[in-house]
Amino acid sequence: MAVSPRASSDRRFPDERTAALGALIEPIAASHGLYLEELQLKPSGADTVLRVVVDYETGTEQVDLDTIAELSQGVSEGLDKDDPLPDVDSYELEVSTPGATRPLTEPRHFRRNMGRLLEIERAGEPVLSARLKEVDDDGVTVAEIKPAPKKGMVPKTGPDTHIPYASITRARVQVEFSHTEE
Repeated sequence: MAVSPRASSDRRFPDERTAALGALIEPIAASHGLYLEELQLKPSGADTVLRVVVDYETGTEQVDLDTIAELSQGVSEGLDKDDPLPDVDSYELEVSTPGATRPLTEPRHFRRNMGRLLEIERAGEPVLSARLKEVDDDGVTVAEIKPAPKKGMVPKTGPDTHIPYASITRARVQVEFSHTEE
């Protein structure tokens, strides 16, 4: 099966080689209902590591291990069939999800984390801990979480604030071991 490489301007695929791999792997990921978030091809000693990072494009469901195993098998078969790495003698295939604390860089990343506690950095502003309330085309609406004044007291939730994507310099999910609705 011939594949046409994606434009190398796609930041997920920094060069023509990974773009060609992406063109092969993206349809396989899509057939499992997954979005190809990232693709890395790196030397590791005598071998090469091909790291494939996938996630669901929408919803809040986490990718389960069975789906990762099925995708890994499908990618391996696709690579064996098309041999897009003729100059690589052996490679190690790693298929995973981005992880709980990955940077949130796309609107779909925020959508997948509705209701979660985020740490948001904005230029010239203090770091904000806030609960994600809404996501739209222009930015996110959050409710700031103000620390409890004394140990054992419940943190206070501030008013809803809309933050444009353009003003967010870094955002990530804060891992919570328990969360009660306010």
